[in-house]
Amino acid sequence: MNKTYRLNTLLAAVVAVTLLACVVLRAFCPTLILPKIDIPFIVLLTLIALVADHYLSADAKRCYICIPVFSALTFGLLPLAAFMVSAADALVLAVVGAVTVTVTTLLFTQIQERLSSGPAAKASALFSAVSLYMAAQCLAGIIL
Repeated sequence: MNKTYRLNTLLAAVVAVTLLACVVLRAFCPTLILPKIDIPFIVLLTLIALVADHYLSADAKRCYICIPVFSALTFGLLPLAAFMVSAADALVLAVVGAVTVTVTTLLFTQIQERLSSGPAAKASALFSAVSLYMAAQCLAGIIL
């Protein structure tokens, strides 16, 4: 697999598995309240894919033009296919997902370039992801 597109593939896989779990939970337990697809949820899914991408291919180059395109397709089509959003909301979710994934990827990559100091920094990606998720929670609290 080309390492350039591994992040996009991992993001699609993480989103697909999460939505599949939501569909199964909605089918077998219809009274369960499922989480909304909002900015912190998108950031969480993106950070899971980024951490997995960091540990699977640490030296991969990113295509920053492809990231918003593929993430818009991922967050526009997969929730629509899982009947989590309507068609009108899928377009909004695609735009918000593209912007959120691109900004999160840029921030995570910049943090990792500054923090990674060889084999001694094995857990730096995980700690960076946790701190970015906390920052996204604070941002969502301020915006919403």
